[in-house]
Amino acid sequence: MLRAIILSLATVFVLCTESDYTVETYPNPKRGGYKECGLRSSGLVCDPYETLSESERYRINNQLINFVTKTEEGGNTFCSKKGTDAMFVIMNKASQEFADNLRKHWSTIDTQCGRFGLLVLSLDDRQIFGSFDERSPINMAQLQAIIATEENHIKTGAYTTAVTNILKEVAASMTPQKGVTTTTPASSTKYSPAQLSVCSFLAALLYFF
Repeated sequence: MLRAIILSLATVFVLCTESDYTVETYPNPKRGGYKECGLRSSGLVCDPYETLSESERYRINNQLINFVTKTEEGGNTFCSKKGTDAMFVIMNKASQEFADNLRKHWSTIDTQCGRFGLLVLSLDDRQIFGSFDERSPINMAQLQAIIATEENHIKTGAYTTAVTNILKEVAASMTPQKGVTTTTPASSTKYSPAQLSVCSFLAALLYFF
């Protein structure tokens, strides 16, 4: 009987430990929490429950690094050119509200341009929530539609495939705003033969005088 009680208490303790993350306590892999996130050094992925293998975590991490370059645009200022920083985190039970609040909590990652966002995997219901700063070029409606196309992979636990596909599709869906070059149109003015003759006569007079 005592053993059963101890096992029950241990189970409750483990469950509470795994679900006690809040926006304030969730480890930031870029700000010193990388070990708790399952990384060897500062990175862009946080998997505190070790849901993924180490190789999967780093595969997604590399995809996130490439995402910055692939989302660069052709603007005239630093912020309009800059690519979008993104991170992927895993939570036992997440929601769109959690994703939005965590992204705001970590907004210091890019305070200047606001080109920052998160993909949050909720293990409890196998959903991925996306949240990007409104100043970023990522269209939220389009992002949600792309996430929906990966529903089968998400529901079957193929999280790495789902996340890498989402990042690739989001980057591919962006249309960079290239700098516009203004070209002076060629003159379309036409002159009659009489006008040309008068011009020639005046030019000759100017030459002799």
